[in-house]
Amino acid sequence: MFDSLTEAILVIEEAWRAGISNDNDNVLRFIINQQLAYGSDEGVFIETRNVSGLKSRLYTGEKIQTQLAAKNILTLEAARALLLSKSRADYVSECIHRVDKWIQRQCFSEFCSTGECKHSTVSYMRYLSAKESQAKLAGLLSELVKHRDGNGSWKGFPYFYTLLALSDIHNPDAEKELEYAFPMMQKRFRRNQIEEPYWSRRNDIMNRIQTRLNHILSIFI
Repeated sequence: MFDSLTEAILVIEEAWRAGISNDNDNVLRFIINQQLAYGSDEGVFIETRNVSGLKSRLYTGEKIQTQLAAKNILTLEAARALLLSKSRADYVSECIHRVDKWIQRQCFSEFCSTGECKHSTVSYMRYLSAKESQAKLAGLLSELVKHRDGNGSWKGFPYFYTLLALSDIHNPDAEKELEYAFPMMQKRFRRNQIEEPYWSRRNDIMNRIQTRLNHILSIFI
Protein backbone atom coordinates (compact mmCIF):
# COMPACT_ATOMS: atom_id res chain seq x y z
CA MET A 1 0.00 0.00 0.00
CA PHE A 2 2.81 2.40 0.92
CA ASP A 3 6.52 2.30 0.18
CA SER A 4 7.41 3.56 3.65
CA LEU A 5 6.05 4.60 7.02
CA THR A 6 7.00 8.19 6.20
CA GLU A 7 4.73 8.09 3.14
CA ALA A 8 1.78 6.92 5.26
CA ILE A 9 2.43 9.66 7.81
CA LEU A 10 2.40 12.26 5.03
CA VAL A 11 -1.00 11.09 3.81
CA ILE A 12 -2.51 11.98 7.20
CA GLU A 13 -0.44 15.17 7.58
CA GLU A 14 -1.56 16.50 4.20
CA ALA A 15 -5.19 15.55 4.79
CA TRP A 16 -5.11 17.38 8.12
CA ARG A 17 -3.64 20.51 6.52
CA ALA A 18 -6.49 20.36 4.02
CA GLY A 19 -8.97 20.28 6.91
CA ILE A 20 -9.77 16.58 6.61
CA SER A 21 -9.47 13.92 9.33
CA ASN A 22 -8.13 10.78 7.64
CA ASP A 23 -9.12 7.82 9.80
CA ASN A 24 -8.90 5.27 7.00
CA ASP A 25 -8.43 1.92 8.72
CA ASN A 26 -5.92 0.67 6.15
CA VAL A 27 -3.70 3.72 6.61
CA LEU A 28 -3.85 3.57 10.41
CA ARG A 29 -3.13 -0.14 10.55
CA PHE A 30 -0.19 0.26 8.19
CA ILE A 31 1.29 2.84 10.57
CA ILE A 32 0.59 0.84 13.71
CA ASN A 33 2.10 -2.31 12.22
CA GLN A 34 5.45 -0.51 12.19
CA GLN A 35 5.43 -0.08 15.98
CA LEU A 36 7.45 -2.30 18.31
CA ALA A 37 5.08 -3.74 20.90
CA TYR A 38 7.66 -5.48 23.10
CA GLY A 39 11.23 -5.17 24.35
CA SER A 40 13.42 -2.26 25.41
CA ASP A 41 12.19 -0.15 22.47
CA GLU A 42 8.51 -0.85 23.08
CA GLY A 43 6.47 1.97 21.56
CA VAL A 44 9.07 2.96 18.95
CA PHE A 45 8.17 3.07 15.25
CA ILE A 46 10.57 1.73 12.65
CA GLU A 47 10.71 1.61 8.87
CA THR A 48 10.23 -2.08 8.13
CA ARG A 49 10.71 -1.62 4.40
CA ASN A 50 14.05 -1.11 2.71
CA VAL A 51 14.46 2.66 2.80
CA SER A 52 17.91 2.67 4.43
CA GLY A 53 19.48 4.12 1.29
CA LEU A 54 17.59 7.37 1.80
CA LYS A 55 19.00 10.10 4.00
CA SER A 56 16.57 10.90 6.80
CA ARG A 57 15.10 14.39 6.58
CA LEU A 58 12.68 16.41 8.61
CA TYR A 59 9.36 17.42 7.06
CA THR A 60 10.94 20.79 6.26
CA GLY A 61 14.02 19.28 4.62
CA GLU A 62 16.75 19.57 7.23
CA LYS A 63 18.93 16.45 7.23
CA ILE A 64 19.04 14.20 10.30
CA GLN A 65 22.57 13.00 11.02
CA THR A 66 22.09 10.53 13.88
CA GLN A 67 20.14 7.28 14.07
CA LEU A 68 18.86 8.21 17.52
CA ALA A 69 17.24 11.43 16.28
CA ALA A 70 15.84 9.62 13.23
CA LYS A 71 14.24 6.99 15.48
CA ASN A 72 12.84 9.55 17.91
CA ILE A 73 11.39 11.80 15.23
CA LEU A 74 9.88 8.97 13.17
CA THR A 75 8.18 7.68 16.32
CA LEU A 76 6.84 11.09 17.32
CA GLU A 77 5.66 11.94 13.81
CA ALA A 78 3.90 8.57 13.47
CA ALA A 79 2.16 9.03 16.83
CA ARG A 80 1.23 12.59 15.88
CA ALA A 81 -0.33 11.32 12.65
CA LEU A 82 -2.46 8.90 14.64
CA LEU A 83 -3.67 11.75 16.82
CA LEU A 84 -4.46 13.90 13.79
CA SER A 85 -6.57 11.10 12.34
CA LYS A 86 -9.03 11.61 15.24
CA SER A 87 -9.63 7.87 15.26
CA ARG A 88 -11.36 6.51 18.34
CA ALA A 89 -10.37 2.92 17.63
CA ASP A 90 -9.03 1.01 20.64
CA TYR A 91 -5.97 -0.18 18.72
CA VAL A 92 -5.00 3.45 18.06
CA SER A 93 -5.40 4.39 21.74
CA GLU A 94 -3.25 1.43 22.78
CA CYS A 95 -0.58 2.47 20.31
CA ILE A 96 -0.52 6.04 21.66
CA HIS A 97 -0.32 4.69 25.21
CA ARG A 98 2.83 2.72 24.30
CA VAL A 99 4.35 5.86 22.79
CA ASP A 100 3.59 7.90 25.93
CA LYS A 101 5.30 5.28 28.11
CA TRP A 102 8.33 5.40 25.82
CA ILE A 103 8.42 9.22 25.90
CA GLN A 104 8.67 9.23 29.69
CA ARG A 105 12.10 7.59 29.40
CA GLN A 106 13.46 10.12 26.88
CA CYS A 107 15.52 13.20 27.72
CA PHE A 108 13.57 15.42 25.32
CA SER A 109 10.41 14.90 27.39
CA GLU A 110 11.75 17.61 29.71
CA PHE A 111 13.43 19.62 26.92
CA CYS A 112 16.91 18.66 25.75
CA SER A 113 19.36 20.95 23.97
CA THR A 114 22.17 18.44 23.44
CA GLY A 115 23.05 17.72 19.81
CA GLU A 116 20.19 16.46 17.70
CA CYS A 117 18.06 15.99 20.79
CA LYS A 118 17.09 19.56 19.86
CA HIS A 119 15.39 18.13 16.79
CA SER A 120 13.63 15.51 18.91
CA THR A 121 12.47 18.22 21.32
CA VAL A 122 10.86 20.16 18.47
CA SER A 123 9.22 16.99 17.18
CA TYR A 124 7.89 16.38 20.68
CA MET A 125 6.38 19.87 20.63
CA ARG A 126 4.57 18.91 17.43
CA TYR A 127 3.25 15.78 19.10
CA LEU A 128 2.07 17.71 22.16
CA SER A 129 0.35 20.26 19.93
CA ALA A 130 -1.65 17.49 18.24
CA LYS A 131 -2.45 16.13 21.69
CA GLU A 132 -3.47 19.60 22.89
CA SER A 133 -1.22 19.32 25.96
CA GLN A 134 -1.01 23.05 26.60
CA ALA A 135 0.58 22.92 30.06
CA LYS A 136 3.47 20.74 28.87
CA LEU A 137 3.90 22.87 25.75
CA ALA A 138 4.15 26.01 27.86
CA GLY A 139 7.06 24.51 29.77
CA LEU A 140 8.94 23.57 26.61
CA LEU A 141 8.34 26.97 25.02
CA SER A 142 9.70 28.71 28.12
CA GLU A 143 12.92 26.74 27.63
CA LEU A 144 13.10 27.42 23.88
CA VAL A 145 13.15 31.17 24.57
CA LYS A 146 16.45 30.73 26.37
CA HIS A 147 18.06 29.50 23.16
CA ARG A 148 17.32 32.55 21.03
CA ASP A 149 20.44 33.61 19.13
CA GLY A 150 19.35 37.23 18.59
CA ASN A 151 19.03 36.73 14.82
CA GLY A 152 15.53 35.31 14.62
CA SER A 153 16.43 31.70 15.24
CA TRP A 154 17.34 29.37 18.11
CA LYS A 155 20.90 28.19 18.55
CA GLY A 156 21.33 24.68 17.17
CA PHE A 157 17.64 24.09 16.58
CA PRO A 158 16.43 23.19 13.05
CA TYR A 159 15.11 26.55 11.89
CA PHE A 160 12.25 25.70 9.53
CA TYR A 161 11.15 22.68 11.54
CA THR A 162 10.96 24.86 14.64
CA LEU A 163 8.90 27.43 12.72
CA LEU A 164 6.60 24.61 11.60
CA ALA A 165 6.08 23.47 15.18
CA LEU A 166 5.42 27.00 16.41
CA SER A 167 3.01 27.73 13.56
CA ASP A 168 0.76 24.88 14.72
CA ILE A 169 0.78 25.89 18.39
CA HIS A 170 -1.94 28.39 19.20
CA ASN A 171 -0.98 30.14 22.40
CA PRO A 172 0.64 33.51 23.26
CA ASP A 173 4.09 32.01 23.96
CA ALA A 174 4.28 30.50 20.49
CA GLU A 175 3.14 33.78 18.96
CA LYS A 176 5.93 35.64 20.76
CA GLU A 177 8.48 33.27 19.23
CA LEU A 178 6.97 33.74 15.78
CA GLU A 179 7.11 37.52 16.23
CA TYR A 180 10.77 37.18 17.24
CA ALA A 181 11.55 35.06 14.15
CA PHE A 182 9.48 37.00 11.61
CA PRO A 183 11.83 39.92 10.76
CA MET A 184 14.52 37.52 9.50
CA MET A 185 12.21 34.84 8.12
CA GLN A 186 12.02 35.93 4.47
CA LYS A 187 15.77 36.48 4.30
CA ARG A 188 16.43 33.01 5.71
CA PHE A 189 13.92 31.52 3.27
CA ARG A 190 15.59 33.11 0.24
CA ARG A 191 19.08 32.25 1.44
CA ASN A 192 18.36 28.56 2.15
CA GLN A 193 17.43 27.23 -1.28
CA ILE A 194 16.25 23.62 -1.32
CA GLU A 195 14.61 21.17 -3.68
CA GLU A 196 10.95 20.17 -3.74
CA PRO A 197 8.84 19.28 -1.89
CA TYR A 198 10.72 21.09 0.87
CA TRP A 199 10.75 24.50 -0.83
CA SER A 200 6.95 24.52 -1.12
CA ARG A 201 6.52 23.33 2.45
CA ARG A 202 8.77 26.10 3.76
CA ASN A 203 6.96 28.66 1.63
CA ASP A 204 3.62 27.47 3.00
CA ILE A 205 4.91 27.77 6.57
CA MET A 206 6.13 31.30 5.93
CA ASN A 207 2.81 32.34 4.37
CA ARG A 208 0.79 30.86 7.22
CA ILE A 209 2.93 32.62 9.81
CA GLN A 210 2.61 35.95 8.00
CA THR A 211 -1.18 35.56 7.78
CA ARG A 212 -1.38 34.65 11.46
CA LEU A 213 0.74 37.59 12.62
CA ASN A 214 -1.18 40.01 10.38
CA HIS A 215 -4.42 38.77 11.93
CA ILE A 216 -3.07 39.28 15.45
CA LEU A 217 -1.91 42.79 14.53
CA SER A 218 -5.31 43.68 13.04
CA ILE A 219 -7.00 42.88 16.35
CA PHE A 220 -5.09 45.68 18.04
CA ILE A 221 -5.55 48.29 15.33
